[in-house]
Amino acid sequence: MKKKIAKLLLVSLLGIFTLPSFAQNKFHVAIDYHYLFGLSEKGSYNISRKDSKMYGNSLHLTALYNFTSQITGGLGLGADRYESPGYNTFPIYASLQYSFLRHLPNIYTYSNIGYAFINKNDTYSGLTWDLGCGYKKMIRSHFGYNLNIGYNLKQIEKVVDNDNNTRHSLSFGFGVIF
Repeated sequence: MKKKIAKLLLVSLLGIFTLPSFAQNKFHVAIDYHYLFGLSEKGSYNISRKDSKMYGNSLHLTALYNFTSQITGGLGLGADRYESPGYNTFPIYASLQYSFLRHLPNIYTYSNIGYAFINKNDTYSGLTWDLGCGYKKMIRSHFGYNLNIGYNLKQIEKVVDNDNNTRHSLSFGFGVIF
């Protein structure tokens, strides 16, 4: 069931690429890479940045719709890898962006909230949440880039030993917008 939902969401996101060009001013797709600078991990054991050089890498694909000139929302898929200790997660999330300065519409705040459903082998389930601010620049009507910085919270649920941890990280990202 979980695989079917993930496949359906992926097909829906990729279907955005086939929208007619007249709809491109409202719909767009963003592909982002984030470096996750680990701060701490709490749970059955506690790790701080002093104990371990925690880090991670994240790749996200998000389909977005401009509701207004200031509010953008959508759905996304991610592939996240955390190190020291190591975890893989594949979250499905909802994204919301808000441009709070009308005279600087390229600056925005964002929040992503979702859940990783797959929990087997080296892949773990759990809640994921991002909060931050960013800058986007459209070079053409259908192409641009974005830069962002934020906070990443990841809950890691381990079914095998019933161990749940929460990791806190700073996120530094960049991406392209289509």
